[in-house]
Amino acid sequence: MKNVQYLYITVTHLLVVLSVFDTWPYAASENCDLSGTLLYEDMGCRPFYDRPNLCPSKFDCLGLKKSTTDCFLKGKTYKINETVDSRLTAGLCDLGCRCQGHEDKTRFKCATVSCPEWSVLEPPTGCYRKYSLDDCCYIREMCPPYENSTICVYDGKVYKEGENFLPKNSCWRCVCQAGYRGKLEKPFCRRRSCGVQVKNQEKLQERCAPLYYKRKYRETDPLCCPVNWICSEGNEKITGKPQSEKMCLFGQKLVRVGQKFEKTVMMPRNLTVSCECKIPPLLTCVTYVV
Repeated sequence: MKNVQYLYITVTHLLVVLSVFDTWPYAASENCDLSGTLLYEDMGCRPFYDRPNLCPSKFDCLGLKKSTTDCFLKGKTYKINETVDSRLTAGLCDLGCRCQGHEDKTRFKCATVSCPEWSVLEPPTGCYRKYSLDDCCYIREMCPPYENSTICVYDGKVYKEGENFLPKNSCWRCVCQAGYRGKLEKPFCRRRSCGVQVKNQEKLQERCAPLYYKRKYRETDPLCCPVNWICSEGNEKITGKPQSEKMCLFGQKLVRVGQKFEKTVMMPRNLTVSCECKIPPLLTCVTYVV
């Protein structure tokens, strides 16, 4: 990371999440995070359900074809040179995002915030960094004697006021605050932001597939934000019996639910990835790591 010489751009109270998915109808009988629905949710895609109390069977998303005139973010279309309200992207450490044309596609160009914690040592012994769900960077260091005695308990672990934590087996992010009752709910917790439309607009327009890392023997780990993208080379051998008429988009290919392929990619070392059409419109790719 660049040495920012303590360039500290605070975005306190800047982020106001304006998403219909703040009240996402999570299924009672399924953990939809296991299926990678966060990506669609974060993109502002419209969910469709085959049956109640189950995860969506498909989504309708904007921005999955090449455009020379428009960018897409959370279900909204932006014209070339149109700027995004920074309240929508501040939590991603991106400000002043503007839609730009790039060759035969479009992308967002943003100013990136540099947080002090990226380039400095850990806080002094006994101190910790205080966070807010609305901020990209930490907002202050907390050292004894503490201002209050607020603590939060989740999954047997104790957190101090302002400490950031990621509940396991979910795609939520929480910050300990007074009144927390051990549940994944606002204003204490918020769904994580992947920012793929801001950072990977071109990959989406090429209909690439999100790639997730999973650990062996931990199938209950959720698929939250993708770590990379697998793009079509046109020679993938599709196998598997279609399980429905629903289809995923992959480059110029149409892949039905239940169909899959495997391939080896260099990222930067050789990795075997398995990609399958699970919940359209995108394939879901997974590679197992130690």
